[in-house]
Amino acid sequence: MKARWVTIKHEFVEFIPKQRQEGVLYISIPYATAVHNCFCGCGLKVVTPISPVGWKLTFDGDTVTLSPSVGSSSFPCRSHYFIRRNTVVWCRSMSQDEIEWGRARDREARDRYFGTRDDLSETRKAKRRRRSGPPSPGPSRRLQRPRRASSDVDLHAPEET
Repeated sequence: MKARWVTIKHEFVEFIPKQRQEGVLYISIPYATAVHNCFCGCGLKVVTPISPVGWKLTFDGDTVTLSPSVGSSSFPCRSHYFIRRNTVVWCRSMSQDEIEWGRARDREARDRYFGTRDDLSETRKAKRRRRSGPPSPGPSRRLQRPRRASSDVDLHAPEET
């Protein structure tokens, strides 16, 4: 770890440059991605996809915050840090158990958001069944309320005396 607190710059770009400057977080809104060279100084490229189940980016008009933390557990440096208001806040390296727990949590979040592979294959099967079955009733038919039998009580009608 180089320093406990490091101030960085951010740059909004359409395309991430091939040659990235150290200490710069490149943000591509069209591609919903933030990329930087690892802030430990090892020079490895860190890609953080911005999505409802990935990282969230906050721009306050002057600085950026990226959450949750960036854990480079697959890098030799095993860096772990937060980016808060253009400042790198260093954390201790995560244990292998913590890394596995985080990956499982991320997988579950993606499965809940996008559906699991099993859910997707069941959805596809159901669509195929619908296409191959009898035609469905038209939209006006589906939107009609069921008719009440004459013996049903209308709870909104005035009481008879």
